[in-house]
Amino acid sequence: MQSKTKGTIFILISAVFYASYGIWSKLMGHSFGEFTQAWTRGLFLLIIIILLNQKLKIYKPFKKSDWPWFIMIALAGGINQAPYYYGFQHLDIGTATLLFYASLVIGGYLQSKLALKEQFSKSKIISLIIAVLGMSLIYRFTLTSSQIIPALFTCLAGFLGASTVVLTKKLSSNFHELQIMIGYFVMQVVFNLPLALILHETLPAFSHSSAWLAQLAYAISLFLANFTAIEGFKYLEGSVGSLIGMAEILFGVLFGLLLFGEILTPSTIIGGLLIILAASLPSLLEIKKQGS
Repeated sequence: MQSKTKGTIFILISAVFYASYGIWSKLMGHSFGEFTQAWTRGLFLLIIIILLNQKLKIYKPFKKSDWPWFIMIALAGGINQAPYYYGFQHLDIGTATLLFYASLVIGGYLQSKLALKEQFSKSKIISLIIAVLGMSLIYRFTLTSSQIIPALFTCLAGFLGASTVVLTKKLSSNFHELQIMIGYFVMQVVFNLPLALILHETLPAFSHSSAWLAQLAYAISLFLANFTAIEGFKYLEGSVGSLIGMAEILFGVLFGLLLFGEILTPSTIIGGLLIILAASLPSLLEIKKQGS
């Protein structure tokens, strides 16, 4: 399998699991506090990786030059939960989603340029514009002056989300995915547990099995989404991987239609087609260039 095809497949798989977050959140309802669901997931996955390391012996020492990248990735994975939650609590769902994903893909482009020294062709710039246009057709945007701070936090969450996958390219060729991911889960506990204690959030009773099963499914999805995303970005340029990762939006729309009876509108269809075009345009033009 060619490396780019392999990378695309892994990122599409990750998009399915990322898109499933909304399903598990709905099933969990208000049983967990937002910060409590974050730190309990992080703790569970941290324990799983430690146990896997005992069996697989995946850990190997970082070089001095690797530590800054590992720390930045870990901090991004741990911090982004709080601004994401804050933004979605204080903005319309359409506005928050649009800002988050726009910041995610733009952040992926910027970090690819600054950290990975990626060169941008005209097709990549055009794809970015098409992608943002497609998202704006799917999600409604409204913003008042009192919502500027939540909007900024939502954009921050998107930018940090980009860091958790794009910057892993600095490590993924030398270190196992699980070793990179362990930083996410350590920071999820470190940042979210104190916030949960400050806000006096409590755990739901274990007899509330549906909430705990949804939390377990969320944790498994989080694990698989990040694992496959890191693997996929290993084989693709950061900007291209960011565009393909927007398939998460399409899978999210599909889940909404199939599971929650949401309505498919003409603007959603057009927006979805534009996102597909944006994700495929760089590869299509590259194939055309090679064939000419």
